[in-house]
Amino acid sequence: MAKLLMMAGGTAPGEAGSAGWVSAYVVLSAGAQSRVFKVVGKIDAPQIDELPAATTLDMKRFQDELKKDLYGMGVVRNADKDWVCDVVRKHLKASEGIDVG
Repeated sequence: MAKLLMMAGGTAPGEAGSAGWVSAYVVLSAGAQSRVFKVVGKIDAPQIDELPAATTLDMKRFQDELKKDLYGMGVVRNADKDWVCDVVRKHLKASEGIDVG
């Protein structure tokens, strides 16, 4: 059964009155059909991009990238893994009709 796992993720509050920002990397673990997604942007409307199939799962790189994405946005906190995975889950359901448990 396919499963979503957040490999790295952070949030920052942004400006006063803003919903804040998110940057995270999520793996759809499905054996040979596994895929990697980046979730980035405003918390209330994040963009989900699939990374190329040959992407190496490099935790240090993911941490460095999310710090760059959120630099200057305020104090970076760990993202809620359940929320981030749910964002990707909804994206997969809406865009590809895929249900991930």
